[in-house]
Amino acid sequence: MKKINLFIMIAVVLSLAAVSKSQTVSTLVQGPSTFDDCLTLDQAGNIYASRYVGSTITRITPSGNTSIFASGFFQPNGTAFDSQGNLYVPSNISLGWIAKVSPQGTVDTILTGMSFPTAILFENDTTMLVSSYQTNRIYRAYLNGSFSILYSGNGMNGPVGMAYDVNGMLIIANYTDGKIFRVNGSGAFSLVADIAGIVGFIATANQYIYATGFSTNKIYRISMNGETSILAGSGGAGQTNGPALTATFNAPNGIAATSTGDTIYISDFNSRSLRMITNVTVGIQQTGTTVPESLELKQNFPNPFNPTTTFQFSVPVRGMVRLKVFNSAGREVQSIVNEELSAGSYSVSFKALGLSSGTYFAVLTNGGMKQTRKIMLIK
Repeated sequence: MKKINLFIMIAVVLSLAAVSKSQTVSTLVQGPSTFDDCLTLDQAGNIYASRYVGSTITRITPSGNTSIFASGFFQPNGTAFDSQGNLYVPSNISLGWIAKVSPQGTVDTILTGMSFPTAILFENDTTMLVSSYQTNRIYRAYLNGSFSILYSGNGMNGPVGMAYDVNGMLIIANYTDGKIFRVNGSGAFSLVADIAGIVGFIATANQYIYATGFSTNKIYRISMNGETSILAGSGGAGQTNGPALTATFNAPNGIAATSTGDTIYISDFNSRSLRMITNVTVGIQQTGTTVPESLELKQNFPNPFNPTTTFQFSVPVRGMVRLKVFNSAGREVQSIVNEELSAGSYSVSFKALGLSSGTYFAVLTNGGMKQTRKIMLIK
């Protein structure tokens, strides 16, 4: 009897541990605050938040303490740090200013005359890319104050958010219509995702693009091949915390991911609160609650891979789900998923540690159903 009780206690502890590691939304700074727009992280993990309907940049520590870092701006928007720890701020966008803020908070204007600079992304130590919401352009700007048009048109419609993907390609998001583009090394645009409504800003981490659905009150996760799912938000307007897919946001706008990608910060424009999604990369992530018609295992991405790849799969009925990897001889080499799951869509990462290059097979089972995908590990 004691052994049985011990086993029950262990099972309960493991169950609670699994629940605690699910994606969860909480509020780090309750609004109304001194910010409502773009979020940028420094190397120490502090968050810098713009007040677009105002004049300040607020610094927030990872524990939620806030202080005014710099002021005197007009409609400060999409900020970015250089390698020296200076923060660059589009300020007074109708007059085309960009300001540089030293780590001590000293503000200097370094550029004027650009048409509606909206958000900044550093290309290297001496040049930055600047999106222009009003003119549908991306500028290349230099620290000496000169600039030129880099991209124009190409489907851009109110471009704001920019980031680099895992391959160093530029990702641009339209605020106005929710289209997200990738720009290759030759300057060719390709559509990655088309999100309904308005998109605030974007961030990239762990082979995903994360985007704020300003008008849908949802946070989206997009794989590098364009698979789009909801990371957080039920769609209702509010500030409900808890499990990611049932939480509510109020015009989510700015977004920033930690270096590990495990925590994502969100600024709610209407409530002026700072929200956070934790355990983003831990374990199995539920990406949707709609019940699919059949069992499906999508092709892993990237493929070939080294050493990490991501599987997305859908389960039509609640039950025991197993996702295992077998070598070409049919021997099981790793179990990725082995637990009971509710009907819905899921994502899980797989790191091929201790495996040699070659062809493997990922096998998903749920009840009497099975799906198999060939995967390639190249080291």
